[in-house]
Amino acid sequence: MLSCKRVCRFVSASLDAKLPWHQRLQVKIHLAMCKACQRMVRQMEQLRTVARQYGSTEQLGHKTLPKDASIRMRARLQQAKNKYTEPD
Repeated sequence: MLSCKRVCRFVSASLDAKLPWHQRLQVKIHLAMCKACQRMVRQMEQLRTVARQYGSTEQLGHKTLPKDASIRMRARLQQAKNKYTEPD
């Protein structure tokens, strides 16, 4: 059985590319039993939907983020990436 951490990695990866069939199967089995991971998948889907709806610069009303906001976001994204890509 996959750990929740690995399921999170696989689900995240599946947003960018199709997973191999055996990983998709493992994720489906885990999700059938794990309410926390089911919730995480729903939240990821909601975030993706919101990002698509509000992600264009025209809708934000300006062309780019302020430089300091961009730097902070990159740092936080890197921290999150490091957290979820550490070996089990």
